[in-house]
Amino acid sequence: MAIHIDNLNSSGIRQVDKLEFYEQMEWGDLIFCCGQEAISKEIEIITHSPFSHILMAWLPGGATQWLTLESTFHRGVHVGRLSDYVDAYDGDLVMTRRPVLTAAEKMSALNIGLSVLGDAYDWQQEVSLAAHRLIHTLPIDIPQKEFYCSGLQYFMSLATPYPLRRPGANYPTPEDLWMDPTVIPICALPNPRHSRNADCGEAQVA
Repeated sequence: MAIHIDNLNSSGIRQVDKLEFYEQMEWGDLIFCCGQEAISKEIEIITHSPFSHILMAWLPGGATQWLTLESTFHRGVHVGRLSDYVDAYDGDLVMTRRPVLTAAEKMSALNIGLSVLGDAYDWQQEVSLAAHRLIHTLPIDIPQKEFYCSGLQYFMSLATPYPLRRPGANYPTPEDLWMDPTVIPICALPNPRHSRNADCGEAQVA
């Protein structure tokens, strides 16, 4: 069961290099990201979490390159390359797994995600949700078939018998999904540009 962490180095999650990160990967794993962009930092600060983004890793039959299914600010819901994160991401990555899901259930979730390819990234929904956590009187934008990162992963999980954690009536933040009892941390890939004592969300350039 995943529990709240303040940063990667104090979490006790085993840290690995790129090679072992790929060796540990299984189809359908969820990757939590500690982002450095302005919107990422705001989400991390307001939700008191090092995590600002989440994606699903998957490998099509016969393929050798791991892909992602995710929603990002610039591209909306899309299929990307996991190597873009492993090789060039400016933050730390934490691999998690949901052992409760069968291969068929993970495929169902993937197909749901693929069905909304091209939907816009609803950054206003994510920011309003995070702000509401801080000041409860602020309104929350209701998503209109638009998905930010954790909203997409929650929506995909509805295709399985085990929907991800959704506190209240609102779409969840990355921290909410991290705290789901079925999400198990496997290992972490620290960004080499961070100092060993840095928080996930604090870039330390050597």
